[in-house]
Order: sequence, then C-alpha cells, then structure tokens
Amino acid sequence: MNYAEFCAGIGGFRLGIEASNLNGHLVYANEIDDSCEKTYAMNFNQKFDSKDIFTIDAEQLTDFDLLCAGFPCQPFSIAGKELGFNDSRGTVFFKLLEIIKVKQPGIVFLENVTNLTQHNYGKTYIIVLQSLVKAGYTVSPIILDSSLFGVPQSRSRVYIVGLNMERYGDLAVNYTIHKTERTSLRGFLNPGDYSIPISRRWQDYIDLYTGIKKNEELSFIVPKTRKALERVASGCDINDCILQVRSSGVRALSLDEPLPTLTVLNSGGGAHIPILTKERRHVSILEMKRIMGFPDWYDFGAVSRTDAAKQLANAVCPPVITSICDDIMKAIEDNTNT
Repeated sequence: MNYAEFCAGIGGFRLGIEASNLNGHLVYANEIDDSCEKTYAMNFNQKFDSKDIFTIDAEQLTDFDLLCAGFPCQPFSIAGKELGFNDSRGTVFFKLLEIIKVKQPGIVFLENVTNLTQHNYGKTYIIVLQSLVKAGYTVSPIILDSSLFGVPQSRSRVYIVGLNMERYGDLAVNYTIHKTERTSLRGFLNPGDYSIPISRRWQDYIDLYTGIKKNEELSFIVPKTRKALERVASGCDINDCILQVRSSGVRALSLDEPLPTLTVLNSGGGAHIPILTKERRHVSILEMKRIMGFPDWYDFGAVSRTDAAKQLANAVCPPVITSICDDIMKAIEDNTNT
C-alpha cells in the first residue's frame, strides 16, 4: 500500500505503519522543519520531498493509497493561544483537504490533540469531520490513550480515519481500545543513565522540594511559580519521583503510573527535560524514546540533545499508529471477504 506522509516530523507515523499489517511503502514525505529532516534522514536514509506544504501542487503528486498527517496541534491546544483556523498553522488542514480532494486516496489518517474536539465549542471539529465527509469519506474518529498500548505515557490524542466512499462504501473502522493495561513508567527507565545531568540550581530545587533546604537558604531568588510544587500526584514519593516543568509550575509525578503527556518546555533556546529526583538527573534521550514508544535503536545523533527532546515531545506514538493501521486493514479485509 503506497502512502504519503505529511507533517512528517521525525517519522512516527512511518514507524507505526511499517510495523503494521498494511504492508506500506512510502512514496512521499513532507515536513517543513530542517532539524527534523536531519533526524529523519539519519534513520530512514531519505530526505523530505517538500518543505512548505502550501507550495505543493497536488496535481503533480504521485498517486498514493493512504494519506497520513499529524497536522499542527498548537493552534488547537489548550497550551497555546487556541487561535485555530486563525493561526496559519491551523490552516494546514485545508491544504491537506485540497490534496485529499485532488488525489482521492483510499484512506485518510489524521492525528491531533484531544482539545481539537472542544475547540471553539466543538465547531472546529465539526468543520474537520464534515469537510472530510463532503470530500467523499466515511469518517471514523476516536480518542485513544497511548498508555493502553504499552507506552509508559498517558498521551490521549484524537485520531480520524476516513475511508473513500467510492472504494469502500460506508465502511467504518472498529478500533482496538486497548492492548495493555495502563503502562507505568518505572520499568522503562534506564537506572544510572546520567547522560543529561542537572544543574546546580536544580540540585537546590530538589533540596527545596524534598525539605532539605528552605527558600531563604537558596543562593538565588526563587520564582513565584517554583517556591513550592504546583501539584503532587497521588501516591507520589517526592524522593523517588519525576518532576515535570510546566509554564504554571513544577509537578511531582509517580513513577508507578504512566507519565502524563510528555512536554518539553522551551526556555532561552534550551529545553526543560523532566527530572528524576532519586538519581538527581534529567530523563535521558533513551528514556524519552521509550516514553514515546520509539525503538531504542532510533538515532538522534544528527541533532542537538535539545532538538532531540523537542522532536520526541512533538511526535506521535508509533505503537498506537500500528494498532490503528491493523484495525484499518482488518476492516478492509473483512469487507472484502463478505
């Protein structure tokens, strides 16, 4: 099955598709980020066929059976300004729609944040679904949690699969809701991995949060949002937990639960990578790969550590993609056999 990957990032869709029963063959890949291209090329020995999606002439594209895209989520995320289609990134969907109308692939497979379903009182989501229906597709949307697919992260995302009505009629996809129980983080850590040590200041923060030091004993002025932990998860041992930095403050999370959605807060050109209090270190790139469901062999040697962390935090989880692709294949096969 020939497929085209738009907004490809670092190839999370590709990893998921190639591990599935779809027997996929990539014929086109699009992504605007140059840093992502370095990582993509290192792992797939292939560069992107295009950069700015808005410059693509759909008529000139090679034919493909499946279009997949994790189109930009920032315009619809509660972590952003929620400008939706008023953000230029939000209009990427309409460019994808143009390509879909021209190429009429048998399958459309899209991914985005769950807040897409609530954005602008649900009107944005309705526009997305109705646009696909008008383009000739039977639409099957679903929200899935990655922690139920063997990934140690509770990363809920909305997935939208459209099947071409001319080819498949009113065929819908029956999704696998979970393959595992909720997957906890602890078993995916690599103890003793000090490849990303913490700063002296973070040593002091850990002392503050664990009660070793008081605010006035620190050698710097503590920002208001970090004078105390913003939130401590139920059953969390502060001395053996993970600290996740958010713009609103620092949260303490249990290692015996899935990590909430992996975020890498950008600041001053760097990245605030989650911290393990017991070993007093940042989570390593290897551990972040596991948190996202990427294989250990996936190589980020072509980019900086900061870029690698950001790329992973913006990726899709391949095991969830694999499961959905298998569900699509089963629906098509069952339909063919009836």
